[in-house]
Amino acid sequence: MNILFIHQNFPGQFKHLAPALAARGHNVTAMILKQVKTRNWQGIDIVPYAVSKGTTPGIHPWVSDFETKVIRAEACFNAAQKLRYSGFNPDVIIAHHGWGESMFLKDIWPKAKLGICIC
Repeated sequence: MNILFIHQNFPGQFKHLAPALAARGHNVTAMILKQVKTRNWQGIDIVPYAVSKGTTPGIHPWVSDFETKVIRAEACFNAAQKLRYSGFNPDVIIAHHGWGESMFLKDIWPKAKLGICIC
């Protein structure tokens, strides 16, 4: 099974689950919002992505948090498109809900099951 984890500070709360799934023979990939020295951790392929801009100066305070989440979602979306074009198609996507990254992933992989972690 192809499993994709989305967490800006991977492994985060998935530090036991992701390696256990990889050890059981699943193809596990993680997308992470930071530059990393290695592209593999305990059998998990690491795909970094980066935001291209920050929150708009002077934006209304009621929408600044939403804008931040959309900026992260866009960065994750762009990296996910490259991942899809490379041939990776997850059966399951597991993402943290709090930062917005998973917002557009079903547009790229509509058949993948999306699990949102609220931990």
